[in-house]
Amino acid sequence: MPETPSPTVEFISIANEFRHEYVVEKSRFITTVYPCSTEEEAQAFIGRINKEFWDARHNCTAFALGPKQEQQRSSDNGEPSGTAGKPMLEVLKKTGITNIAVVVTRYFGGIKLGAGGLIRAYSHSVAETLRLAPKELHTIRTELQTTIDYALYGAVERHLQDAQLHYEASFGEQITLTILVVPNDVERIQKELQDMSHGAATCNVLDAIEVVLPLD
Repeated sequence: MPETPSPTVEFISIANEFRHEYVVEKSRFITTVYPCSTEEEAQAFIGRINKEFWDARHNCTAFALGPKQEQQRSSDNGEPSGTAGKPMLEVLKKTGITNIAVVVTRYFGGIKLGAGGLIRAYSHSVAETLRLAPKELHTIRTELQTTIDYALYGAVERHLQDAQLHYEASFGEQITLTILVVPNDVERIQKELQDMSHGAATCNVLDAIEVVLPLD
């Protein structure tokens, strides 16, 4: 069996830039999250949001980079120390989502929230935005290629969908399926395909590759 590329650590990020607004005591908290892999990309994003919301009282920031969030940074941007950037970063650390930069833009509504209120508002804003944002899994999958007759396609397709396996189909005299399988599951999936086809399906193990898969 082909060897798995290494060292690669599985991690979750967001699929694209996403924005969500939260209002508390008339203050608007506009959270924008952005996928990035370097500090330069993160700072460029932060600069862009600062220009977009130039009239806001605060644009507080946090980012986490690397498969294990090796790089971390945050800024309160004028809010009382420890009430914005650090709580935002703590949410990132708790979720484990990485390769991401976050800006929470605050438009003051005239009612002071106090330190505790600010911490709760910034934390909630980031947590809710991450909950709603489309996410993706960066991981390793082995390509398993199988060739089957058309008569088996419906049953095999249902089986792959029930197992939540990603695959592509090529149609010719027979159907060739290229399936992305967790490396440790390859032998089991091969056996299941063989059992379903009563030994008629041919299976070839191809390369283990880095893939990005959408998460619900």
